[in-house]
Amino acid sequence: MSSTHPRSAYSRLLLALALAAPGAAFAYTEKDAINDCESHIRSEYKITDLRDANAERLNDVALHFKVQGIAKVDGDKHPWTCEVKNRHVVAAEYSGPKPKGLGTAEKLAIGAAAVVAGAVAVTEANKHGGSSQTTSGTGGAKDLQDLVGARASGGEQELQQRGYKYAQGSKGGGSSYTNWRKGEHCVTVRTTNGHYVSIVDVTMLDCK
Repeated sequence: MSSTHPRSAYSRLLLALALAAPGAAFAYTEKDAINDCESHIRSEYKITDLRDANAERLNDVALHFKVQGIAKVDGDKHPWTCEVKNRHVVAAEYSGPKPKGLGTAEKLAIGAAAVVAGAVAVTEANKHGGSSQTTSGTGGAKDLQDLVGARASGGEQELQQRGYKYAQGSKGGGSSYTNWRKGEHCVTVRTTNGHYVSIVDVTMLDCK
């Protein structure tokens, strides 16, 4: 009878560990699987614009997820799929094209640099009594930098008055992005807190 108690205690310990393991596994959710898959797709295929991702947990093994979403490349949308097992991406597939030009982050960085350079040029021109208005007739984002900082409602009216037509829009990272077309020019306007913060040139595919 003296060996009964140690065996009983050992059994209870094993049961506690078995119950604890599933609880720890649940800490990894569908959201975690989506984040891991998107990170893998970005790294593997050099794609920055991923959207509409959703994950489905499969019941065949612990922590097995099937994830799918959409990648937007040069104005077109292409599907991608991914599989996660035990917190690791085991398969990922994307058959669409890789971006031809700069990604959204790079475009916005260039646009921000252009805004700063434009502001410096305007300041210098004012110091010397010059005109602060853009004189270039090439069109596109270069001729729209005076709208940076404007309220979105007023900016839209001004774009329309200058002959631009709304093409499409999207949201992400606390900002909204609208594409406008005029002739052979397509620009993306980034709006944050109701004001234009950058205007950059993009490909005509983004204005389809």
